[in-house]
Amino acid sequence: MLLSSSALAVDQADQVTEAERPAELDELVVTAALEPLSVRDVASSVTIITREEIERRQVKYLGDLLRDVPGFSISQAGGMGAQTQLRVRGAEANHMLVLVDGIRANDPASVDEFQFQYALTSSIERIEIIRGPQSSIWGSDAVAGVINIIHRKDTEDTWAAGSVETGSFETVNATAEGGVSRGAIRLQGSVAHAETDGINIAREGDELDGSRNTTANLGFEWDVSDAWQMSASGQQVSAETQFDDVDFFVTGLPVDTDRLTEADRTYLRGKVRYRPEDRRWSGNASLNYTDSDNQNYYDGAWNSSTAAQVIDARLRASVLLGEVEDDQEHRLAAGLDYIDTEFEQRGIATPWGDPNQDQGYDQSSLAAEYVGRVHGRFAWTISGRYNDFSDFENIGTWQAAFSQQVNERFRARGSYGTGFKAPTFTERFGFFADQFIGNPKLKPEKSRGWELGFDSQWADRDIMLSAVYFDQTLEDEIDGFVFDPDSYLFTAVNKDTDSRRQGVEVVFDWQVLDGLDMAANYTYTDASETGPDGMNLDELRRPRHMASLNAQYHFARDRANLNLNISYTGKQLDVFFNPITFVSEYVELGSYTLVDLAGAWKLTDALEITARITNLTDEHYENLLGYSTRDRAVYAGLRGRFQP
Repeated sequence: MLLSSSALAVDQADQVTEAERPAELDELVVTAALEPLSVRDVASSVTIITREEIERRQVKYLGDLLRDVPGFSISQAGGMGAQTQLRVRGAEANHMLVLVDGIRANDPASVDEFQFQYALTSSIERIEIIRGPQSSIWGSDAVAGVINIIHRKDTEDTWAAGSVETGSFETVNATAEGGVSRGAIRLQGSVAHAETDGINIAREGDELDGSRNTTANLGFEWDVSDAWQMSASGQQVSAETQFDDVDFFVTGLPVDTDRLTEADRTYLRGKVRYRPEDRRWSGNASLNYTDSDNQNYYDGAWNSSTAAQVIDARLRASVLLGEVEDDQEHRLAAGLDYIDTEFEQRGIATPWGDPNQDQGYDQSSLAAEYVGRVHGRFAWTISGRYNDFSDFENIGTWQAAFSQQVNERFRARGSYGTGFKAPTFTERFGFFADQFIGNPKLKPEKSRGWELGFDSQWADRDIMLSAVYFDQTLEDEIDGFVFDPDSYLFTAVNKDTDSRRQGVEVVFDWQVLDGLDMAANYTYTDASETGPDGMNLDELRRPRHMASLNAQYHFARDRANLNLNISYTGKQLDVFFNPITFVSEYVELGSYTLVDLAGAWKLTDALEITARITNLTDEHYENLLGYSTRDRAVYAGLRGRFQP
């Protein structure tokens, strides 16, 4: 089940060892602060997705898994592997920072969005999700929050595991992974492959749009001494997706066409950590590298490409202040970051312009954070960051938060913070540099937001209820399609008006009885912007109402399990460009409910048979105007884990 902010969390992203872990911080989240922080002290809304849940639901793509997180809205242009966007609490699709084992993974070559269609769930150990402005910790892109995808790291045993699955749409999913532990040295690796003939994503026609994805992960750790640890990790993604183009001349909707994108992603990290026992000081240094490459083919011939490289160097240090007593603790942490980003675009020059361009910028930032805990019940955090950019306006962000454990069953929490999103290369230079006026005065988008909520537990912790109200305002939003009457070209400007997002999230977990767990959540989101006439307009692709229910049942002495997942998405607006009138129109997309059923039976202690049905009720729906989605599908397979 999805665990809310009251859930217990154990760090895996930076592999905090027992020697590194203060006794009173036995349940840690690494994404919510500069240094790992006890989950009971995190004031922002937190969701933890565990490996156990991923295996029980048998979800293969990350986007399908995140659909049920409170405040998360998914838009997908077709079937498995099709372009997928995520909007959180009504924010923009590039306002959520995604990390892969702590490496920044938002793609500068894809308008700074993380490409969820290329993210498989195989070998993921846990996912930490922090909602609300987090730029004081993570800088740009963390306007609506942070997702940290943490891959499996078994550090005690030597093991091997694998799975194979086949089913509807000529789909094949296969994985192989393993780990070796030799005292102070540990090595883990995995390979996953997903392939499908897909569906026809256009409303008409019969041309199938398939996808293929091969993802490899490798991790290495070495405990050099009691105080020093070295680690390295990497991920390589090679994927291709077939898609349809939009008919801009007759229907204004997707139509069968031969289009293909080949995508490669490389994420690399090296890290050194210093944390001796019984010392107040600790620190770490890391060097991270991201490389993305997107090649586009039209009718079998190369058409265009985008690529980006990001080098991210980080230095962290923290110190415990004063005498540490049983009922209080004070910690000060600081961080120094340097990020260099390069962007490349290639294409065929036409009378419309020459798309070939090379751009880049760099940034340096300094962050500081204070964490205090008094009487074991009240904790507060104050953090701030200053970002110095080479090409546009510098910016500072901050956050203040509190957590009050009122009694054993009730915790109150709240936070206020600011965030920002640096301009994308497309917003600054356009797709065609010859047909776009660059705007050197373009400012980063800025936000301010707050939330106030509570977590409660009853019946010996078998029942948990969390609720939060959130409110966020976006300033200086960038409009990249502004017509300049003097040059008859387009440019980008910061809007004078604000956008506001507010709503409520409710999470309910219930251990009904031994072997049966239920989890439910509901989100109400009101996202609006000010139109040209001064009136409020609903933001596109932001449903007001979303809800999910998950039931997990173990039986036959835990040799078997069934998982039922129900996901509801309410009505939402999309935009339709009418090729006859040349006017954009708002269109309402209907609500829909998706039901998935998964089950597994252990043949032996090491081997089990799996089966799942997606879209059990065969719901027909669109979450992007004109793009068809998957009908009912059935899959079956085997998976196992073996130890010598």
